[in-house]
Amino acid sequence: MKILTGLAVLMVLTAGSQAFAASHQTTIFIEEQDTNKDGQVTLAEFDVERADHFKRMDANGDASLTEAEYVGEYEARLNKQLESVTDAEKKKEQYQRQMRQAKVRFGVLDTNKDAAMTFEEYQVSGHAMFNRHDADKSGIITAKDVELLTEQKKDKKGDDFVNP
Repeated sequence: MKILTGLAVLMVLTAGSQAFAASHQTTIFIEEQDTNKDGQVTLAEFDVERADHFKRMDANGDASLTEAEYVGEYEARLNKQLESVTDAEKKKEQYQRQMRQAKVRFGVLDTNKDAAMTFEEYQVSGHAMFNRHDADKSGIITAKDVELLTEQKKDKKGDDFVNP
């Protein structure tokens, strides 16, 4: 019962938060992660939001995420995203596929396999995504990175994992 209550609280707390995970699309990444609204995202700015997000997910406050905390937060966001899908079969398929993937992600991010993801383990994926968006390797993601990624994509030279 305590776990269910904790997950319910977690879903409410995260429902209104602005940035949940690092988007694969650079323009959306900037929109979501640019907390001071200056049109760019520094690594420091990104790290602050990631730390806040981690704390919001950590329902029991033990400084690590269980699979239930990590997947539960994702499930709340996924359900909200799927509200607009009208095809019941498509919605069910997407839900099942995405939830399987969330569990796989937890297993990958929990590098020491102790069933508890630390902030350091969580940050590995965040920094990897930040670095993929930072096409000019300046440490700041800006419209210039969007332009560079667009050129790379056009020339078929870029990273297929992110989109401008």
